[in-house]
Amino acid sequence: MTWHLVTGEFPPDCGGVGDYSADLAQALAAAGDTVHVWTVRPPSEPPAVLASSGTGIVVHDLPDRFGERSRSAMEAAWEATPGIVLLQYVPNALGARGANLPFCMWLRRVHRAGADVRVMFHEPYFYFTPIRPWRNALAIVQRVMAATLVRAADTIYMSTETWSRYLGPTDGRQRFQTLPIPSSIPSPPGRALVDGYRTQIARHESAVIGHFGTYGDHVRGELLDVLPAIGTLLPHVRFAFVGARSKEFLDDLKTRLPDVAARAWASGRVGGADVAALLSACDLLIQPYPDGITTRRTSTMAGLKNGVATVTTSGELTERIWTESGAVALAPAGDQSAFAATVARLINDTGARGALAAAGARAYERHFSMPHTIAMLREASPGIP
Repeated sequence: MTWHLVTGEFPPDCGGVGDYSADLAQALAAAGDTVHVWTVRPPSEPPAVLASSGTGIVVHDLPDRFGERSRSAMEAAWEATPGIVLLQYVPNALGARGANLPFCMWLRRVHRAGADVRVMFHEPYFYFTPIRPWRNALAIVQRVMAATLVRAADTIYMSTETWSRYLGPTDGRQRFQTLPIPSSIPSPPGRALVDGYRTQIARHESAVIGHFGTYGDHVRGELLDVLPAIGTLLPHVRFAFVGARSKEFLDDLKTRLPDVAARAWASGRVGGADVAALLSACDLLIQPYPDGITTRRTSTMAGLKNGVATVTTSGELTERIWTESGAVALAPAGDQSAFAATVARLINDTGARGALAAAGARAYERHFSMPHTIAMLREASPGIP
C-alpha cells in the first residue's frame, strides 16, 4: 500500500502530532507499505529519506503552509503516484491562522475526483468562549472546516470517540473509527536503570507515587487538589514528578504545600528511556484530569505501556473503554476524597495493584498500541460499522 501522510508537524519540529506522525510513518513502513510524508519543515532542513525495515519514508517539504502552491504540488504528485491520503488534522497546524478553509475545500474536491481520502481528527475546532470573543469567529470557521473534511472522506478517524459528538451528522457514507494515540515512550528498560532511579527517589522501603506530564495549568490544579489528601492518608509515601516542567512544579509545591514537597523528587525534561525507567520505578501513577481520562492522553498511555498501575479521573470526555477494559482505577473528576481513597487502597493492597497493572498493560496492547493502529488503518474494506 502507498500512503500520503499529510501533517502540519514532523520531526525535527517538536510536538505531539509530529511525534505521532513519525511513529505512524515508521510503523506503516515496517509493515511493508510505502509512505510519503507531506509537511512544512524549517528551511534549513534538507529533504529527508528515513529508512525503516528496508523501506524508505520520503519526506516532502511543502513550499508554503498548505497554501495554493502546496496544494498544486500534492495534487500533481498524487496523480502520478496514487495512494491513500491520510490527513493528521489539527486546525491550527494548517496555517492561515487556523482558518484554512480553502485547503479543506480542495481536499474535498480531491476526494470527489476519486482519491481515497481519510482524516484523523486530533482536535475538531475551538470552543466558543465569552472570555475571548474575537476567537468565536475563528471557532465558526473551524466548524465549517471540520464539516467540510467530514464530507471529504469516506473514513474518519478520531483520537477519542467523544469527537463524534462534535463532528455532526454525515451523509451516511462515512465510517467513524477511534484511533487512540499510542505512547512514544519506549517499553520498560533494563532493571539497573530502574533501580538507580528508585534509589534516588525513595528512602528505605517507602512506596513511590508518580505523575507524568507537562504540568500545564489544568492538570497542575488537579494535582494541587489531590496531593494533600493523598499525603494525609499515606504519610510515608514518596512522590516522583516526571516530565518537562516537573522541577518548576516541585519548586511551586515548596511554597504551596511544603509538607508534600519535602517528600517529593522531580526529574525535569529527560529522554524516553529515562521516562520509561522512572515510571517503572513507581508503585503507582496518579493522572488526574479535570475533564476525565480519554484515549488522547499519551501521558497515561506511557504508564500503561510500561505496566504501572494507574489512578485517574472520569469526566465528561471519558470514553466507555476505560470502564469496560478495567485498564485504570477511576475516581470522579473533582472528588479529591474518592481519588485519595482509591490511591491509598491500591498502595496498601499489593495484589490489587499488581492486577490493575497487568490489566492496564493488556488493555494497552489490545486497544491503544501502534500495532492496533496499523491493523485498523490497513483494513481495506469500506463500509458503515
